[in-house]
Parts: sequence; structure tokens; C-alpha cells
Amino acid sequence: MSVVLDAYAVVAALLGEPARREVEPHLSRACISAVNLVEVVDVCVRVHGNAQSTVSERIDWLMAGGLEVVSLDTAVAVAAGAFRARRYRKRECEISLGDSVAAALAAARGELLATADPHLANAAMADGIRLLPLPDTRGRRPLTRPRS
Repeated sequence: MSVVLDAYAVVAALLGEPARREVEPHLSRACISAVNLVEVVDVCVRVHGNAQSTVSERIDWLMAGGLEVVSLDTAVAVAAGAFRARRYRKRECEISLGDSVAAALAAARGELLATADPHLANAAMADGIRLLPLPDTRGRRPLTRPRS
């Protein structure tokens, strides 16, 4: 089965975050939305100070190895907007637009969603999206069961 990666999953693979070991085996059959790829480049360059050319080269390597970059189509865009409208709650469940696209893409494809984000994980599970819970930068994983 394929996996839809959120931005953090690819950042982890590129920068050696704790989730790298768990993400790498999936890269040859995984996908990421083009919207989430925007965030990958932004985080790697702006936040972590990597050269844009280096980040682009590494993304090219991932794609050559099988990572699929999925363009945003109308159906997934509408589903992402609906997901965010349904699940976003300020200070309680702050889901980004990019994370909403990742969730909608996973739902549309019937694939696992790889994420370390607890807000995204909880919202996705509430919508019946199956997860590949990843460790965050501190090694913590999101809950794998919806809260009661």
C-alpha cells in the first residue's frame, strides 16, 4: 500500500529527523501533494538554512527513487477545504491548509497518511483516515486512537 506523506515526513527524510528511518522505506511508493512540497522547500530553506539548489536536488533524487508529487485537482481541493472547515478549531485543532490537502489526498486514494502532527492525526482519524504515526523532532508520536 502507498502512503501519503505530509510535509514533515519529507523534511524528516531530507534533514535526518527522528522519523527518517520510518519514512525512508516508504519513499519509493509514497506520494506528496504539490501543496505540501511547497512547505517542504520553505521549511528546509527558510527555517533550516539549506541552499535552495541543494533542497531541489534532494527532491529530484526522491522523485527519481519513486516519490510521486501529486498536483492539486478540484475534487481534492474541495475535500481539503471541507476537511479543514469541519475539523479546524483555533488553539484546539489548528490544521494548516497544506495538512488539509494531505488528509484529503489520503482519503481520496484510500491510503495511509504519514504524519507526526497530533492535530492532523486526530482530525484525520475522526474522518476515518488511517495513519502511519511518525515521531516528531522530540520522538513523540501522535495518538493512534481517537480521544474520548
